[in-house]
Amino acid sequence: MPRRRFAKGIVLTGTLLLLIAFAVGGDLGIGLAATMVGAAVAAVAYFSVAFPGSTFFSLALTNSIAVYVSMFVFLSEANFEGVAPAAQHAGFLLPLAALMVGAFLRRAEIRKVVGGSHVRSAAELRRSGWWLVPTLGVGVLTFAIPASGATGTALDLAFVAAMGAVAALVLLTVTNVVVFLVDAGLLFEEFFARLERLVIPVYAFLTFYSLIVVAFAAVYKIVDRMVPGPHFQMVGEPRAISFSDAIYFSVVTLSTVGYGDVLPITGAVRLIAVIEVIFGVTLLLVGFSEIMSYSREVEARRRGAPAAREETDA
Repeated sequence: MPRRRFAKGIVLTGTLLLLIAFAVGGDLGIGLAATMVGAAVAAVAYFSVAFPGSTFFSLALTNSIAVYVSMFVFLSEANFEGVAPAAQHAGFLLPLAALMVGAFLRRAEIRKVVGGSHVRSAAELRRSGWWLVPTLGVGVLTFAIPASGATGTALDLAFVAAMGAVAALVLLTVTNVVVFLVDAGLLFEEFFARLERLVIPVYAFLTFYSLIVVAFAAVYKIVDRMVPGPHFQMVGEPRAISFSDAIYFSVVTLSTVGYGDVLPITGAVRLIAVIEVIFGVTLLLVGFSEIMSYSREVEARRRGAPAAREETDA
């Protein structure tokens, strides 16, 4: 089981970080992107081996590292443009290294935390997450760097100092950081367990949703072909609509998104679109209500209590 969890954590981390690396590699450089992926995978691998816990702990750790990478990229682009590659690599690695070193130094305490099986109280969750406040504070302070006009070596030093401050906070509060991740993992586990119980109503909802999409798309296409037109304006040009475009327009209309790239320009299709919107809103309201009712029934049966689907109308 530990090996399976280890493998899942590595695959999950690698996949998520590779997506981010490909996204930012062209802006920050392939070398830094490779460092991000390698360091993140190494961190998850270390925790998976040294502190075997649930798969959801690995998921929470992976998600947190992905958020860290995203914030690092954002702050680098916003406040530290022109930092030398060596400083970028060092700055990125400092907080992750602090997390692993701190976990090693307090490994006995952290093994007990990772082995926990219950989400803590709201007060304990707040206490375990207080380290986020000064960490975010360091990030906010970096917005003063561009105004200072620092360049070259001064900019590199400011960048490394900021990341060093984050690393110091992580090192000092590593137990709280791990507690926060463990609780997040347990919440993930509970969330996915609830999702599994909703597979049937969600499947039914999506099936009916797709039927409405296809039915209205067919109506749009039939009207466009049988009634003299054109009835649609596509990217600013009136023209006949294809069935694939009709499917796209039906999805956008039913979800009430309204991008505006495909527009109904005659009364007939506008009336049909209005009817579809009404169907969509009604389906969302009724579907959400039914999914919640089903969830309550399943939970009641699981606890052995009688399930009342609806209260009796007065």
